[in-house]
Amino acid sequence: MFYLSGNNYGALDDTVLAALTKKGDEKAFEEITIRYIKLLYSIASKYNIDGYETQDMVQEGLLAFLIATKTYDEKSGASFKNYASKCAKNRFNDIAKKSLAKSAVPKSQIVSIDSLGEKSDDTQNIEDYVLEREYLKTFIKHLDSMLSYEEKKVFNMYAEGYSYKEIADEINTTSKKVDNILQKIKRKLRG
Repeated sequence: MFYLSGNNYGALDDTVLAALTKKGDEKAFEEITIRYIKLLYSIASKYNIDGYETQDMVQEGLLAFLIATKTYDEKSGASFKNYASKCAKNRFNDIAKKSLAKSAVPKSQIVSIDSLGEKSDDTQNIEDYVLEREYLKTFIKHLDSMLSYEEKKVFNMYAEGYSYKEIADEINTTSKKVDNILQKIKRKLRG
């Protein structure tokens, strides 16, 4: 597996980061996630689905971003940003459709009690989904453990689309201090 040393990830473009992520480089995925987390929050906040809060949708979007890094083809002509955004929107739309369909179960989906012990063809897809969610949970847990309370508050507000001034007002500081905190967070994540 190929890994970069130091803080070189910030200088790489999205195509390279996606390629590195495809090869298993977690730091590349962290960098590309940081670049687009604000966009992901923006997209996720436009969906209002029963049982899902914005944070839940963002986690689903992160999963879509991870899948996008694995499937992105630079020869397609689309930028990674557009491709990943489309993947996230498609995932959100699928969740919305499934949520609406829960009230009416088609007869083709009704399973006999006798067949409940049998393994379905979807088992591998479910296992992949669970593994990807576990990776994201580990990433979020790692992020949570490395940031101070103030850094978490600034990061979350920034990810939710708040301006530096709004964040500064909330934590009783200056916009410059907010910028310094965000730069410190980026260094920690690259480190």
